[in-house]
Amino acid sequence: MTRRTLKRKLRFFVLVFLLILVVAAVAKFEVLADYVKLGKLYEFINDMSILIFTIGAAYLANIFQQRSNFLSNLKEEWHEIVRAKSSLIYYINNQNRDTDDYLSAYQQLSECIDYMRIVYKNVGETRTLIGKYPYEPLHDMRRAMNEIDPRKRPVRDEDLEWAYGEIWDGFNALRERFLEELDLEEPENPIITERARRLKKEGADL
Repeated sequence: MTRRTLKRKLRFFVLVFLLILVVAAVAKFEVLADYVKLGKLYEFINDMSILIFTIGAAYLANIFQQRSNFLSNLKEEWHEIVRAKSSLIYYINNQNRDTDDYLSAYQQLSECIDYMRIVYKNVGETRTLIGKYPYEPLHDMRRAMNEIDPRKRPVRDEDLEWAYGEIWDGFNALRERFLEELDLEEPENPIITERARRLKKEGADL
């Protein structure tokens, strides 16, 4: 469940809850008693209050569980993306690379692309339309690897350098958007200076 869907469902829950409260207040004080038959409506709501709150609590628990599962899958997919990127970069930098190394790195990227299906569906997908893959930079990385396939032709150093840049550009573009859903925050105690050292000194305060 994305953050947008979560907010929409929470708004729905709050609106329904407020509506019940308003109806209960109107029935309690009989503000509209002369216009609407609210005679025993308050008693009914009061009798059903435990059930209403139980259903509400179950609804909230369900949507937050869905959100938790979504974030868990999202984090796992990001781990797969990082591992795939690392494998591609390692292959390019490996001076003793061979076809098996290429196939292994390519396979990991291919699996990573397919794992996205447990997190997101295609953008604009309908019953009759396939839609667009949600994070195209992964396919950009795959296209870069296709261009340095050693089975097609001898790979030059400039080809590897080009692929290296394409893979990093794709990964950085992906990182900017993909992690937005995680609501990451700045650390309260960051260390942003180069060559930082610990501040404490040897010894103990006895």
